[in-house]
Amino acid sequence: MSDESWNAEVNRVAALKALRLLDTPREERFDRITRLARDVLHTPVAVVTLVDTDRQWFKSCAGFDATETSRGISVCSHAIQQDDVFEVPDLADDRRFAGFPVVTKAHLRFYAGQPISAPSGHRVGTLCVLDREPRTLSDQERQRLKDLAAWVELECAVVQSTLAAQDAERVKRDFTALVSHELRTPLTSVHGSLELLASGRFGEMQAQASRLVEIAVKNTDRLVRLANDVLDLSRVQSGQLRLRPAPVELADVVENAVIAVEGTAELCHVPLVTRKDPVTVRGDADRLVQVVTNLLANAVKVSPPGQPVEVGCSVTGSVARVSVRDHGMGIDHDEAKRIFEPFVQLGAKSGGAGLGLAITRGIVEAHGGTISVESEAGIGSTFTVTLPVGGPLVDRPWW
Repeated sequence: MSDESWNAEVNRVAALKALRLLDTPREERFDRITRLARDVLHTPVAVVTLVDTDRQWFKSCAGFDATETSRGISVCSHAIQQDDVFEVPDLADDRRFAGFPVVTKAHLRFYAGQPISAPSGHRVGTLCVLDREPRTLSDQERQRLKDLAAWVELECAVVQSTLAAQDAERVKRDFTALVSHELRTPLTSVHGSLELLASGRFGEMQAQASRLVEIAVKNTDRLVRLANDVLDLSRVQSGQLRLRPAPVELADVVENAVIAVEGTAELCHVPLVTRKDPVTVRGDADRLVQVVTNLLANAVKVSPPGQPVEVGCSVTGSVARVSVRDHGMGIDHDEAKRIFEPFVQLGAKSGGAGLGLAITRGIVEAHGGTISVESEAGIGSTFTVTLPVGGPLVDRPWW
């Protein structure tokens, strides 16, 4: 083999490996094509083959039980050298193939294979059909084989594109988690040191210096919360955070969430009104408190002074509900469709990153529930969480 041919083969095999189809389970997306090829071309066997360095591997077979053969006895290795359909009317009468096991053991005589190319353009395998009797394809049948092979190429491109998108998303999540984790520790240390300075334990500061430290404390606190939210979201999306389900009283969940935000509510002069029916669900108590706390905190932020935020829980049959209602400016209908997406902020900006509702949705859906919002401009919004009373029975990752 010349250097040029060797380089071409190396590039071809690299394109094959990039598909990441070798040695993967059978898939209906390819099996339906081989079944159709067998029926349309009236042959007992149809195969999608991928030609590796020293073997040909069968991604899909109809009417054939083998999973791979040596490349040295592969008719498809000859087919991928062609641009068009490679047809052998009688394998037994062709000295190149007469001794191949496909003839001597499988007793197949006819072969027709259309090369299939990777998205890079390299020929990586074939869609081939085989028959037990010598024959030839008509022009119409050759075109049908080409069309079906083009379908195989499309499926290969879809698989590669899907895997590439998953890889990109995983890299993004991992990078985000790494950055958030590495930022959180020094930020927490800086925030703690600034709080000590602000407390006056090391002596009183001048008014201007005290004001600057107070601003720094608030900003580092915001950054620590942002780092925690980003880290939480990356863990949610990668399935690294898990629920610890147990019987939970929703009234206790609501009460704990109210306690968590009542300080902020008092500063904003927003009264919190609760209505708690006795409801027991199966879920992760800490995470459910996180859900209700986030909804309450958001409601307080958008509420005018003096207007109450109402929170309650109830049950109807096997479905429990938690609702949080505010009397703020409301949310536009089109914007409401995006409100649970990461990094989306609507209305008043609180200095956050728009991750709270995305994390909230992840927790709720991990419990087998749903979260929705009903809003009217100038009237306010109601967020409703529905949860199955039975909840998840075992530990499980989010999303």
